[in-house]
Amino acid sequence: MKSSSSRRRFPRLVVPEEARVYDENGRELGLLSQVSGNGMNIEVKSIQLAQSLKPGSKMRISIVESSSGETNVVDVVVRRLEGNILGMQFVDKVAD
Repeated sequence: MKSSSSRRRFPRLVVPEEARVYDENGRELGLLSQVSGNGMNIEVKSIQLAQSLKPGSKMRISIVESSSGETNVVDVVVRRLEGNILGMQFVDKVAD
């Protein structure tokens, strides 16, 4: 039987450089730990903050690379919280 990681549509890649993730209000969510073609995992800074982000909730986040200061803004949906890892799926922005 194949493991779930070998069945993934997009492989997860470990992020080699420090990148911090912030919500729309500027609150730091944590450090980007893994990324794939359809989502990412964050090592959360605060379990209490992560628990306030309910699965299915949509948000816009900023990813700031510490070494360059470059910022990328993406829309995501919260998918899961396992221990101190918060899983998010990338979503396309839909016009209002």
